[in-house]
Amino acid sequence: MQEFLATSERRAELYWWFATLFSAELSDEQIAEYDSYDVRSFLKSLSTLDPMRPAVAELNEAIARLLVRPDRALALAADFKALFLADPAVQPYESAHLTAASLLRMQQRLARLAIDVSAKYPQPVDHLGVELDLMGNLIIRAAEATSADQRELWLGEQEELLHTHLLVWFPHFEAACRAADPFGFYGASARLLGVFLTMDANYLSLVKPAPSVD
Repeated sequence: MQEFLATSERRAELYWWFATLFSAELSDEQIAEYDSYDVRSFLKSLSTLDPMRPAVAELNEAIARLLVRPDRALALAADFKALFLADPAVQPYESAHLTAASLLRMQQRLARLAIDVSAKYPQPVDHLGVELDLMGNLIIRAAEATSADQRELWLGEQEELLHTHLLVWFPHFEAACRAADPFGFYGASARLLGVFLTMDANYLSLVKPAPSVD
């Protein structure tokens, strides 16, 4: 159980980190953290996982370029606006890559879970950041569950969000982001997130209890 709790905390932190990354421009203070021991150790730990190693290496190269980039915060903010806010843009919304019904499905999901994200995210609720943030919250709910049945319920919610939302549309976003980002920081981040989503889906398939046989 302790291993499950530790893994859950790590998974939630990853989802929240990516949610922050794709939801708003990074300040210079946030960029400076990428040169800190904590972040370097964090990325090094990810690179010990074979599927993540090439994506982590690409992101580390982008970070190295970013840290010495002139006016790095302004330059990266310009990248963010050009990629995600301009017209045309790489839309970080599920409905932009699938159908308008995607937004309605996310609204219904949040209502069913009694989760209100409006104070934290002014964007429509099918935004990538909202979906990633929600995954982090579902992970913590599973970790804090007081019974096996509750834990299984929240693990199921995670699987459903991944398989009916994120894994369906994120590959389209990732490809578009990588193609449209000449500097490469957001493209490399999207690549790493794509690998992580696939690995996390595999993890859930292993940790979720098998159906009982009558």
